[in-house]
Amino acid sequence: MEIFFLGVGEACDTAHGNSSSLITASNGTRILLDCGFSVPHQYFRIVEQPEELDCIWISHFHGDHYLGLPLLFLRLWQLGRTRSLSIIGQKGVDHKVRAALELAYPTFEKKLSFQFDFHLLHAQETISLAGMTWSAALTQHSQYNLGLRLEDGATKFYYSGDGRAGKHAKDLIQGCDFVVHESFSKVDTYPYHGSVTTTLQLAEELEMGQIALVHLDHTLRRTELPLIEQMVQAVPHALLPVAEDRMTF
Repeated sequence: MEIFFLGVGEACDTAHGNSSSLITASNGTRILLDCGFSVPHQYFRIVEQPEELDCIWISHFHGDHYLGLPLLFLRLWQLGRTRSLSIIGQKGVDHKVRAALELAYPTFEKKLSFQFDFHLLHAQETISLAGMTWSAALTQHSQYNLGLRLEDGATKFYYSGDGRAGKHAKDLIQGCDFVVHESFSKVDTYPYHGSVTTTLQLAEELEMGQIALVHLDHTLRRTELPLIEQMVQAVPHALLPVAEDRMTF
């Protein structure tokens, strides 16, 4: 697989954008992981062809994870997309996505030149889609958030969305080649967010390849970055990516 980090920040991070990544599986399937406010502009800086995107995963319904979708759809329509677009998420994803589009651009869905193909994935469930296995687990967050494990036959990948990893999420992380995990604070300050400390503990406790820390609080990143970098560098295979980093694993 290949990962391109479109953004690595939280909702209010003006420098690093909302956390979102573009995954390319070994079979060529391209998956957008979450689509917050800042994501469409960054996406269209690197992708010019409207048909290239196959799937969108929505981890939960906080704005910095899905309210960029109306603009993404608008631009895909302008570019002439005709192929249906798969959108995968928890129960209610179809209603939330359509409501966001209607709020941003009333009646615009009727004009779209492509259709939505919605797929539901529940916690502790596995489905097959686009030549891959998709598995989900509930994380500890203020909104119902699903961590996602993707397997393409060659590689295992995990994306946390938001929230700390409980038992079921840790089961999905175990054995992954690459993990992207939300790490909002330096230590466990907030009960429904991960931290740099707890994410690095996952790297030490579980069997995995590389682990990338994203979604850091923008104030923390601005005021304590040298210390955070030192903490990350002390743990083998941990990394602190920035927007536009591209990695193959």
